Amino acid sequence: MKFKTEMLKIKGVKAYQLDDENMTFTIFYNEKKTDLQTIKVAISKLGFDADEVKADPKAYESLDDCCKA
Repeated sequence: MKFKTEMLKIKGVKAYQLDDENMTFTIFYNEKKTDLQTIKVAISKLGFDADEVKADPKAYESLDDCCKA
């Protein structure tokens, strides 16, 4: 899945944990290198909603069918 590799490319993101059952994840990041809004925008560019930041429509369409809600 593209998400797994791309998340760690976001500057300041150290790690993340996926919770497949609840379809959520927790991000661990360095607050001196990035902020939550930057991470949310990066997630939306991957095609996923990130709280109030909605998925980029083009990125969403390029997701595998299994990743679409």
